[in-house]
Amino acid sequence: MAAIKQFLAATAISISTSLLAMGEATAFTFTKIADTNDAFTTFGFNPTINNDGTVVFSANSDAVGSGIFTSNGETTSTITDTNGSFSLFGERPVINDLGTVAFFANLDTVGSGIFTVSNGVTTTIAESNQPRGAFGLPVINNKSAVAYLSQVENGSAIFLSIDGSTTSIVDTNDSFSDFDGYAINDANTIAFSARLDTGERGIFTITSDGVTFPIADTTSKFSFVFPPAINNPGTVAFKGILKEGTEGIFTVNNGTITTIADNSNTFSFFENPAINDVGTVAFKGVLKDGGLGIYTGPDPVADKVIATDDTLLGLTVTNIYFSNKGLNNNNQIVFYAILADGTGGIFRADPESEPPTCIPEATPILGLLTVGVVGTTLGVVKRKSPVI
Repeated sequence: MAAIKQFLAATAISISTSLLAMGEATAFTFTKIADTNDAFTTFGFNPTINNDGTVVFSANSDAVGSGIFTSNGETTSTITDTNGSFSLFGERPVINDLGTVAFFANLDTVGSGIFTVSNGVTTTIAESNQPRGAFGLPVINNKSAVAYLSQVENGSAIFLSIDGSTTSIVDTNDSFSDFDGYAINDANTIAFSARLDTGERGIFTITSDGVTFPIADTTSKFSFVFPPAINNPGTVAFKGILKEGTEGIFTVNNGTITTIADNSNTFSFFENPAINDVGTVAFKGVLKDGGLGIYTGPDPVADKVIATDDTLLGLTVTNIYFSNKGLNNNNQIVFYAILADGTGGIFRADPESEPPTCIPEATPILGLLTVGVVGTTLGVVKRKSPVI
């Protein structure tokens, strides 16, 4: 497991897509990262990508069994597999610009943990004697800081591991009763969604020294908010449902909420928004008249990346899966697609030109948690990770 094993050469395909019915779409070429016609049998549904265009994914392989793999579209490498000390992997490994991969895995010895692999060396970030349920999937930034959710006595906590030192950043012993999802940027700021002890839900950011800021909540504007993504400038993207019933993809920056897309027109609902440092937001959207795809704005034609009924490898796309870590700063997008013959594959969409600029509606943010709701600006005392 210490050596990265070269596995196979993935085939690049150049397929340009452009729909002209409702507007001019951005053209993309699609690179096949891996599919079930190669040595793989099944994939995890959530591949992720770094700014070099390298993709990391979990898969089952005829050659090495279950494992985690990386590929740039030309060379595929085995990062780790079940021939070593691991018995099962989480379906969403993540990769940073240094090539370090973070992942959840069960151990052959019954326990489980959070691990990283860098230059063939595996490092244990956290470990438990519980095989499942002890940890949430990790996230990693370009400084190799790893954030993850862990069960602790009387609740759960989000931990941050930096250079071998792990601290509890926020937990359920304060104003929160549980956590839904989280993301991290290069400033070690973590964005997370949580339920409060009051029953309300919200999205917050927290710095590495424990200062918490409210981003959006259910006290006024929203009736529900979903796990966020965050970029290095600090803009947070998330899916939310307004109290009036409208569902949409939103961003918040410096207290201003921006609607990227909503279901007041052609979309029905959304999943997993991702945001990069240039402000592009990509998301999975389902259309009211049928079909689904990955989009970067409110126009399902001009803002389309890939959709069902498009073709890849000469076959019709029937389903698409996208992660909130599936977009990089070059506007490359990685996704998992199921094709009409039942095969599946991981593909990277490379824009041939910059996507069209979208100027969405911006309104002052409403419903932010006030000091009266939170109590005070939340300061969390750091402590070492307990042995679980």
